[in-house]
Parts: sequence; C-alpha cells; structure tokens
Amino acid sequence: MVLGFLTMCADRRFHKKAEEKFQELTGLKEEEYWIEAAAGGTPGITSTVTSDYAYGHGGARIMGWAAHGDTCGGFPGVTTEDMKTRLMTAVAEKKTKYPEATHYWIFLTETGVESGKV
Repeated sequence: MVLGFLTMCADRRFHKKAEEKFQELTGLKEEEYWIEAAAGGTPGITSTVTSDYAYGHGGARIMGWAAHGDTCGGFPGVTTEDMKTRLMTAVAEKKTKYPEATHYWIFLTETGVESGKV
C-alpha cells in the first residue's frame, strides 16, 4: 500500500480544503496518510521529526506541502504572493530531502486552490 504525508497550516479556514485537495491529487484516503499542521503551514514547520518518521519509518512515498494566503498567522504581515513564494521554496527543499517520494504543492486562498506535482 502506498502511504502519504501532508503538512498544512492549522488555520481552520483552509485545513479541510487542503486535505480534500491532497486526496483528490493523490487518490489517497484519509487513513492512508499522516498530517502535520502548524501556523505557517509547510514554510513555518521547521522541524522534520514527523515528516522524517512518515518517510523513513512509515514508508510514505507521496508527500504534500501546503500553505495559504489571505493573512497567515504564522507569518503576520506577509502578502499572499510572498506566502506562495515561501511555499515553493520549501517544496524544493523537501523534494531534495525526500528524493524517493512524489511531491505535490497546494496553495489556498479564500477564493480558490492552486496545486501541482513537482
């Protein structure tokens, strides 16, 4: 069975939407992946304890990295455009750290969701 991992912001405005998009992109069910949520989403989560566990010990080979615009509490005063840039920078780093995984990015705003595979 293929397993996954998703990080996202803890902001409830976007939490469910991030999970729904990850499931849509990957075909995984909610019981087939780990999650980690904290203020700032992927760019704000600097510890790799959970992602290292999911990848190394859990065998996660589908990894999702999410963040949102429209005022993130993890990055007060940062614009929506800058948050997307921060997400994409973090995704590039994660792709290098977890080379055997397939990586997806998810960026949410109050008006929509952008995503892709890298």
